[in-house]
Amino acid sequence: MFGTLRFLLAYLVIVSHLVGTEYVVHLGFYAVRGFFVISGLMMTAALNEAYRFDGMRFWTNRALRLLPPYYFVCALTLIALALAPSQAAQYQKFWHGLPDASDLLINLTVLPLQLPYGPVRLVPPFWSVAIEVEMYLLLYLVVSRQMSSAVIALVAGLSFQLCCVYAGINWPLIYFTAPSAVLPFSVGAILYFLRERSGWVASPLAAGCAFAAWIANMLAGGAVFPETYIFGSGYLLDTVFFAVVVSGLSGVSSRQFCTPFARIDRLLGEWSYFAFLVHWLVGFMIAGTLLGEWRGWPLLAAVTLPVMAASAAFAVLNRKFIEPLRTKIRRADGRAMPAVPAVVTTS
Repeated sequence: MFGTLRFLLAYLVIVSHLVGTEYVVHLGFYAVRGFFVISGLMMTAALNEAYRFDGMRFWTNRALRLLPPYYFVCALTLIALALAPSQAAQYQKFWHGLPDASDLLINLTVLPLQLPYGPVRLVPPFWSVAIEVEMYLLLYLVVSRQMSSAVIALVAGLSFQLCCVYAGINWPLIYFTAPSAVLPFSVGAILYFLRERSGWVASPLAAGCAFAAWIANMLAGGAVFPETYIFGSGYLLDTVFFAVVVSGLSGVSSRQFCTPFARIDRLLGEWSYFAFLVHWLVGFMIAGTLLGEWRGWPLLAAVTLPVMAASAAFAVLNRKFIEPLRTKIRRADGRAMPAVPAVVTTS
């Protein structure tokens, strides 16, 4: 039952982007770690259960899930940049002009978005998907194949994080790079192996307490504790608390919930990726035409419902045109397997 949780994480990212105050920025950072933990677990489950490490089916399905809506939003953004170039430049630092051929290539091929170049980014936070794709490759090749590999990746990822904190390395290296994602992805993979091979999941009480601790830890940074806490021990504790939450939810069956709640949960989970894609564009349209201010709580309030409406429209199109193809690919080996949702949405 990850749908509602994923949508909450997506909304925290939207808050961090559109409100624009210094305090809320780290809400998106912490939400990103949560998405990476969930992604590590779900991709490990998909590789072991749905695809049996069939690379062709796995990568084709991931491309179908991630790229068509992304390219559609890229096209809409290009139209917005062409119609209101000066306003776009004021609203978003990556929208200071129409992209040239090099910029278009960077945006369309996705992977270069993780690197600190490319002045025009049509979907600004899509750099995180480039990192996710790299993590999918690491999971496919090594981490998701056995528990020992996941543990080695965990040690490597934790060592990288601790070394960065100890050495005082700047935040962009700790957060905006592929090595930073190794820790949460490996945690998710380990949670899968613990559940499937050892039968261990966190109890509902432990998961509930961990969720409360995760919220408190996130809100305390910058309010109760100094900024150094946000980017140091608080950032690492975020992963620990959220891992317990994910473990607890991974042991919950949808049959344990009433049908209406299960449907809402699935719907919100489906919307989370599309909200991630469109929130900057919807925010620009509303800020430029209705509010006249580029950031703030009023903008967030005005954007929330339109983002949900746009996400719902994307979900309808996705179910009609994309999901039938993905279902055929998942069932290509003759076994009916559950869908694996997109879990990416980052700051």
